[in-house]
Amino acid sequence: MFWNMFVVENQKLFKRAIVWVELAVVGVAILAVNLMMFVITRVETGNPMIDMLEETLVWPGALTQAAGLASGASLGGILIIILTGAAMAQEYTWRTLQLWLSRGVPRSLFLTAKFAALLLPALLLVVVPLVLGGLVTAVFSQIILGEIPFAAVEWGNVFLLTLATAYSLLPYAGLAFFLAVATRSTMITIGGGLAYTLLIEGLAVQILALAGGSLAAIGKYVPAGLVQSMLGVGSAVNLEIDGQMGLTVQYLEPGAAAVGIALYTIAFVALSVLIFRRQDLGG
Repeated sequence: MFWNMFVVENQKLFKRAIVWVELAVVGVAILAVNLMMFVITRVETGNPMIDMLEETLVWPGALTQAAGLASGASLGGILIIILTGAAMAQEYTWRTLQLWLSRGVPRSLFLTAKFAALLLPALLLVVVPLVLGGLVTAVFSQIILGEIPFAAVEWGNVFLLTLATAYSLLPYAGLAFFLAVATRSTMITIGGGLAYTLLIEGLAVQILALAGGSLAAIGKYVPAGLVQSMLGVGSAVNLEIDGQMGLTVQYLEPGAAAVGIALYTIAFVALSVLIFRRQDLGG
């Protein structure tokens, strides 16, 4: 029964315009970013920073940069929150939940199949920028290097990076899923999810880092910190304050970060199931 529900939910999901709109958004974004950086490198010459920028426009570095755009700590996290919020919260508005449950589908099975159906869109949010970014930077590689360095690309690592980046979206999907079940509101779900991503992770964690001590360590345990650790953004980040080197934030080992991401995701889905099993869906 789970597999049948999973297939049905996938079909429903890909009939929604929002899936295709988001894939178009992330595709256009990677093309726009690469084109903008390429123009900058053509206008400015002889600058060491431009030389570093060119490295992100040619293979193999360009492939890593393309996948990074879709990570949970970047645009991908925002898009998966919007998609999950719309996919789950609108079930209450459209009253399709009652239809399935009236056919004898267990609530826990329905909800887990609903969340599992988000895995393919999450993967596509990574694959689309990787493919489009790979194509345009292949052209840039030919222009800048005079060749497309296929031999320099470790394709096995690219495959693993793609899976890891899609995996990094799960805690954000889990958060939006929980908010949708708890509030039954699309607006609150998307608004709350984006507020967390943009304000708490984007601003509050940086402020705590400046406070130092145990407060500064919080950043590496939130989803964004775990994503950066797992994807190998760096083992440490130096914070510069007033032109002087300040605090150093140490990240976790990739394996530990991956476990943390799994725990966040499982916790959000489990809480969603507990709430959903007790919800009154009548009226």
